[in-house]
Amino acid sequence: MSVEELVSLAKTAISARLAERSLPVALVGLEEQYKKVLGLMRRTIETGESNSCLILGPRGTGKTMLVRQALKDLERQFGTSYQDEYGEDEDDMDVDVVRKDFMVVHLNGLVQTDDRMALKEIMRQLSREGESELGNSNAQYPIIFILDEFDLFAQHTKQSLLYNLFDVAQSAEWPIAVIGLTCRMDALELLEKRVKSRFSHRHYYTFPPSDYHDYIDICKNALLLTPADLEIQTDVMMVGTDHRTAEAFMKEFNQRVKTLFEDGGFSKVVQRIFDLMKDVRAFYRLCFGPVAELSKESPYLRASQFYESGLQQRVDNKTELLKGTSLLELSLLIAIKHLVEREVTSFNFEMVYDEYKDFMDMAVVRGTMASSASSLGVGSGGSIASSDGVSLRLYKKAVALKAFEHLVEAELLRPADSFSKGPKEYRMMRVMLDASQISDVVLKHRDCPTIVARWAARRG
Repeated sequence: MSVEELVSLAKTAISARLAERSLPVALVGLEEQYKKVLGLMRRTIETGESNSCLILGPRGTGKTMLVRQALKDLERQFGTSYQDEYGEDEDDMDVDVVRKDFMVVHLNGLVQTDDRMALKEIMRQLSREGESELGNSNAQYPIIFILDEFDLFAQHTKQSLLYNLFDVAQSAEWPIAVIGLTCRMDALELLEKRVKSRFSHRHYYTFPPSDYHDYIDICKNALLLTPADLEIQTDVMMVGTDHRTAEAFMKEFNQRVKTLFEDGGFSKVVQRIFDLMKDVRAFYRLCFGPVAELSKESPYLRASQFYESGLQQRVDNKTELLKGTSLLELSLLIAIKHLVEREVTSFNFEMVYDEYKDFMDMAVVRGTMASSASSLGVGSGGSIASSDGVSLRLYKKAVALKAFEHLVEAELLRPADSFSKGPKEYRMMRVMLDASQISDVVLKHRDCPTIVARWAARRG
């Protein structure tokens, strides 16, 4: 097996984990919730105990992953095939084998927007999974219902689907388990009284990792390779050098990943994400670029790749929008910045223009008083020629008003009062940028003269 093939397998495996198409190497911080969910499903399958529960938590905290891992382990235990809704197959099982011990129905509130669509989807999945066995047997096959975006099902008319599912679970007419997943902590309050009375009131909560070491473990597990990722058969002695080459590549790759997490600069990037949001998916987004760049020439992850990816992730959309702004619009924004720094939160065009005019008047005076060796020269009509090769001039009010209106159209400025009337020059506005963003725009502007940059850097 060549290095190029090994790199391709590594990219595919890691990308699948980052995109959450495949399950992580290990569950970190969710062991207790996993045991409870697995136990509930196992009792439904083994003893025919019907039950229901809700798994609540913010997005990206592992609710779906928890359920998928439990289903995968149950499939292994009961020896039947499993292909979940994300397309992940068991490595050594034939997906065409019909389930014999239990069936799983996946519903999503974003897809099944009413009870009629949900019932059609239930019938489709049940007929696909068990029609041959159910037609020849009177056995009651346990059914596990997974309701993703549970709160959206609670918004269906009369909540008929939830009522019937919970009613069957409570009456033990058929062994079923109903597991709802939602990011709304008040999901139970959305249920009608008759539906709520049939719910078991079991709640399992998932939260972002509160411990930095747990967060690091989750991130590290996403990048580490396993023998299965490189198709290394651990239970069979492979003949030739392929086995040794793959193992050597895996060991070196994993060692490089561990060294990566010990790098000071990389640790700061991960620490920043953890401090800001504790969102594992934010780290996953950071990794997509470096993983996609893996190649035969560069088969291992490098810290410098993550620095570049981190800078791209922190790009401010508003700052990028203003890269191509005119010098006049930039000057008006700087004038607004100085007004805001003087705690003038609401302003109109006249106030901004006066601030801009004061700066230009001051620049003209300085240019006049400067010696011939100065970087500024005053031209005819009060224009200023800077050392940057860019000519500054005081624009008339009508021209400046057009630039001001362009900033309003770009939604960088908004009316302070939605009911304000009167001439547009006197309508009070608020800026939708902070001072640091305006300073960033000045630094990134291609044709910004030095004198304007100094004006932007000055406070008040």
